[in-house]
Amino acid sequence: MKKKLLISLSSFGLVAGFWACGDGSVEPLNEETDGYVRAMLETQSIDFASQVADVKKQCSEDIACMNEMAKANDGAIMIESSAAPEPESSSDPPPQVSSSSRFNPFSSMGPIGQLSSSSSAPIPVQTSSSSEALPPGTLGTCAPATATVELNSPVTWNFEWAEPKPAANVMLSATFTWAFEGGSPAVGEKRSASTSYATSGTKTASVTVNAGGATQTATCSVNVNGAPITGCSCLPTNIQPDVAAGESATWTASGCKTTANITGYTWTGATADASGLVATAPVAAKGDVVSGVSFTVSNDDNTKVTIKCDDAVAMDATKPDYEFKESGNTNAISFTGNVDATVVFSLPSGWHGSDAGTCTFACQVDRGGGGDGKISGTLGTYEVAGGDYVTTSIPISATTGGNAMAFKLNVGSNAGVNCHVAW
Repeated sequence: MKKKLLISLSSFGLVAGFWACGDGSVEPLNEETDGYVRAMLETQSIDFASQVADVKKQCSEDIACMNEMAKANDGAIMIESSAAPEPESSSDPPPQVSSSSRFNPFSSMGPIGQLSSSSSAPIPVQTSSSSEALPPGTLGTCAPATATVELNSPVTWNFEWAEPKPAANVMLSATFTWAFEGGSPAVGEKRSASTSYATSGTKTASVTVNAGGATQTATCSVNVNGAPITGCSCLPTNIQPDVAAGESATWTASGCKTTANITGYTWTGATADASGLVATAPVAAKGDVVSGVSFTVSNDDNTKVTIKCDDAVAMDATKPDYEFKESGNTNAISFTGNVDATVVFSLPSGWHGSDAGTCTFACQVDRGGGGDGKISGTLGTYEVAGGDYVTTSIPISATTGGNAMAFKLNVGSNAGVNCHVAW
């Protein structure tokens, strides 16, 4: 005779009963339900195999249980099992079980217990101890997906469960009630909800969560920009300061435009002057790096824009890696491979015949060294780029008086390079 094992589920987890009868092996759950049932059992620290074995054994000894299985209501999941011998006979008549009886492996009666409810009565859901008495204020937090949004653009609000998270069935059955100040729509009812704002400013949202008998209201906020601010840049006024000359790294906020009124600049990582447009950061020794500098500009329509600045690296003219003392190819300095160095220009005053105008700084690949003809880099704030022979114009005044500059060069194939100052 063909026997069956029935497992009943609800939309929020594993519900009351296993029904089983017959002996022999039980086939695996189908692909759709297997993972869900096993996950719910593991969440509640219940061993799947032992529960099946217990209810199957007990039901195989009870004819009423076998009869009950055939009368089970719709919605149960039936998994085939192999045929098994009939249970041993007994002089006592078998207990009568109504067609609506259920056996609950999670009830206080033990691994398998009898319930005598009507077929319309709800089947109780058992929860783990972690979900029965959750203290208030520990459910989680809320936050917008982004800290700043634009007018009339959607913002997504999320509720995040705190660790350790409640049992899975508690999270699945939780309810969420969102309220969005000035938002459209003004309410939401899921763990994540979206709204948008037609006015600028800081907007506050709140979500009330009910889960496992605990209730918590969390609040969070987002800044809604108004009139846009455009054109901003952070100028690297001096990001290669010479510590020998007592210089500091400096940056300048420039180009910000808006139809509203700019109300101010706030700097991070550097100290602003009275105007708020220029900021400085000290350096103490060659190689000191100042990073993470930025400024935030605001207007009177609640718009804020943050602009990042380039890093600064200190030099020391008294400790150069290389020094140019004369001009021309015959006085070239040779490098091998990539260069990241401090160079000092100490050419004689009047070497060019004039302190006005510019001169040329040039670098050429040493073909005898097997270079591939690709070099590029920077000298101070000037770009050095091209093929196997690259040049850049620098002020003549920068080549005298021990003026220091940072020099970075990318050299292909670890080739040798010769650099010099020319007319």
